[in-house]
Amino acid sequence: MTLRRRPLLAWLAAAGAGRAAAAASADLRQIVAAGPASLAALTAGGELWTLPARGTSGRRLGDGLDPATPPTAAYGRLAARRRDGALWVHEAGRVTTSPPASLAPEAGLLVLPAGIIGIAAAGGSHRVVRFDPSGAGWERVAISDQAVLPDARPLQADLDGRGDGGHLVLLGGPDGDRYRHGVLGDAVEATRVLLLERHGLTPMRELAIDAPQVIEDIAPHRVALDGRDGLLTVLSGPQGGQLALIDADPARPRALRVAARGDALGTPHRWMAPASDGRHHWLAVHTPHLAGTLHAYRREGERLIGRAVDDDVANHRLGSRRLDTSAWLGPRLLMPARSGHRLHWLDGAAGWRRLDTVELPARVADLVALAGAGCVAALLDDGSLRWIDAPS
Repeated sequence: MTLRRRPLLAWLAAAGAGRAAAAASADLRQIVAAGPASLAALTAGGELWTLPARGTSGRRLGDGLDPATPPTAAYGRLAARRRDGALWVHEAGRVTTSPPASLAPEAGLLVLPAGIIGIAAAGGSHRVVRFDPSGAGWERVAISDQAVLPDARPLQADLDGRGDGGHLVLLGGPDGDRYRHGVLGDAVEATRVLLLERHGLTPMRELAIDAPQVIEDIAPHRVALDGRDGLLTVLSGPQGGQLALIDADPARPRALRVAARGDALGTPHRWMAPASDGRHHWLAVHTPHLAGTLHAYRREGERLIGRAVDDDVANHRLGSRRLDTSAWLGPRLLMPARSGHRLHWLDGAAGWRRLDTVELPARVADLVALAGAGCVAALLDDGSLRWIDAPS
């Protein structure tokens, strides 16, 4: 396939440090970091482009892709779902695909060093699948025997601290009746956390959540513990949502456990949206669709202790599968106001002091940090793109 380079964006002059710097003329639907200083953007028409940070033109990589499914990038590859459900991969200037498949729309993809993980419909449920390169394309080489959420977002985590890159974390045990809330796009919620071996997709560890609670999440946050990873997620039930830390159970080699949890919100159908830099800062926006209050958490044994640090923030929109619309540049956090027409810069190294507020011409849909360029790409509801510089 011949790659074409032509203008995709109509650029505006920067309005000063921390301000929105550019707008896109294309009708964009998905954005993802394609490197430390470049962005991949998927249009409503299914075209995938790469854009340099603050650049003036983009490079078209392909078309015929599903704009509802987020692409992903790692290890020099860009992966996306084609409209016919096949896997689409761009690597080293070349496009390869799988045969027509049943990759689930709106589910996540995960690029590994030697393969790609996806979610596929199989026998009336959804399963984890692995694709490996084969000849001129990609071949499905493994499928799990565990049912997962139809919109699950796989991630890789070293829960056992082996230093081997870790294995696959998925939310499974889908249940549409236990807790009918539906803030994340549908009423199907997870009741299990699965750790699957990344090659054969065999179970390694798991956690079953007892009724009436569920895991009201599709993509847990990976956080660093002492020499291993943990997972930050939300448990929900009759007392509403509560922040929970899940890790490998040291007493049971095939089990995960809820290692610590915060106070529940106290009312059914009240939810919180976690945010984390993956290291030092564990946060959650309580009731982002109502009050929108940011809480910072610390761990004390089996408890997560939260304190309110800001208000008028919302990193999630009701019914959206984008669970954490925020972006980090070092200790600085960019998070939308509840209206979505403003962005607040907060300083995690200074008690979450507000550094600046950025006004937007339309509501923000997604934020992606490009650490190598020191800026954040903001996708707006009107399909345009703005570059946000960190405040000086």
